[in-house]
Amino acid sequence: MGELSLNVPKNSPLVVDLDRTLVLTDTLVEHFLLLFLRSPWQAILCLFQLIKGKAAFKEAVAESVDLYRGALLFNPELLAYLREQKLKGRALHLVTASNQKMADLAAAAAGVFDSATGTSSAINLKGKNKLAHLQKVFPEGFCYAGDCSADLVIWEQSDAAVVVGADRSTREALSRLSCPIELSIDRSKGTFRDWRRLLRVHQWSKNVLLLVPLLLGHKYFDLPSILSVLVGFIAMGLVASGTYIINDINDLIADRAHATKRRRPVASGVIEAGPAAVVAVALVLGGLIVMASLSVSAAGWLLLYLVATLSYSCIFKRQPMIDVFILGGLYTLRLVIGACLAGAEQSHWLLMFSFFFFFSLSMAKRHVEIVKAVESSNGSAVIKGRGYRTSDVPLTLAFGVGTCLVAVLILGLYVAFDINPQKLYRDPEWLWGVVVLVMVWSSRIWLLSHRGVLDDDPVSFAIRDRISLLIGLVVVVLFALSIA
Repeated sequence: MGELSLNVPKNSPLVVDLDRTLVLTDTLVEHFLLLFLRSPWQAILCLFQLIKGKAAFKEAVAESVDLYRGALLFNPELLAYLREQKLKGRALHLVTASNQKMADLAAAAAGVFDSATGTSSAINLKGKNKLAHLQKVFPEGFCYAGDCSADLVIWEQSDAAVVVGADRSTREALSRLSCPIELSIDRSKGTFRDWRRLLRVHQWSKNVLLLVPLLLGHKYFDLPSILSVLVGFIAMGLVASGTYIINDINDLIADRAHATKRRRPVASGVIEAGPAAVVAVALVLGGLIVMASLSVSAAGWLLLYLVATLSYSCIFKRQPMIDVFILGGLYTLRLVIGACLAGAEQSHWLLMFSFFFFFSLSMAKRHVEIVKAVESSNGSAVIKGRGYRTSDVPLTLAFGVGTCLVAVLILGLYVAFDINPQKLYRDPEWLWGVVVLVMVWSSRIWLLSHRGVLDDDPVSFAIRDRISLLIGLVVVVLFALSIA
């Protein structure tokens, strides 16, 4: 909660900073990252403008990317205070180091300011430059709302200070100034739980597929292979977490407009996009280096996985059918990487089964989104952010169920024409039970999808679903019986 002091002048105009003050995040960093993810070459050209100074860089970014009102995450406590002051007749002015276009956008969205001034192509309106501007425009004095040490030089000349989310060192330095504090607002910082949510460690469960080639290759007691796969599991998890962060940054505008996704750490501003991007790059590089130390070929496939994931997040996520092909391929790549780590031979039967099976599961996720959209709309409509239409229900159902049955057929042919002749198992007849259970489970997934009650990715759903876990346990028992 904010702390309000009554022993300060309230007749002075209140000048408000934008980044991390009026809004919870850094608008320049967010828009540059969005530009980089959607048009990397244009973002690199903007970076070259730094040669001319920060003001030129900010203008280049503002000219190169659409400025989104939806990206503005206002500080609700400060905005409420500003509206209260506005009703009392106090003059409010937005003065920010952000580009003028962003200042105008923020002022229009807030709806409380008498004027908005931002950085021009000639001058970066920050620190001493901002102070000189304020002393020129408000010679009779002003109060200032800011957030960081760069604002101390302004507070030193202010009638009063509104402090928003400043760190401890900034607050201590401010306390040594003669400037009284009009209002102090704290900000919640990212906790361990927030970072864990951002990293989506629970999604690492999908990387269990790396173990499949190890098991099917009968390397249960090969310690070097087991250690290689386990370390590879961690390496791939690091890369996956990095890509999830990048995806959250790329989707932050859409997420902030979503009923539930707006609570995600980056979308909510609890964790800023800048630090999140740094962590994402560190995770991806760390994962690739660890994987390369285990197997160069596995690292190559992991690099392909990374490129496919990022292209999906930034481009193909909104391309109908192509998105599902990529998702099915990403699951299959996990099996390829697992085989490289275990030193096992690649099974074409397994890869074919995997692609069709996970294509079907990915289609199930899309199908349930369309089914829910059908229930909430009267006619044919495009599903926002996906590219599918509500009229695509018959198509997604046919493709999904069809590829599901093809996957089960491939699995059955694998058992009949590859496993049985090679005598790889002591009692391979037990594996027919696995074929049946795969069909039972996938049929149930499609039933739930078509009813619109599957509320998550099928793989994530299976980890929490008791029936799915029971079926998985029986599959493990049948596999054990076949090799015993």
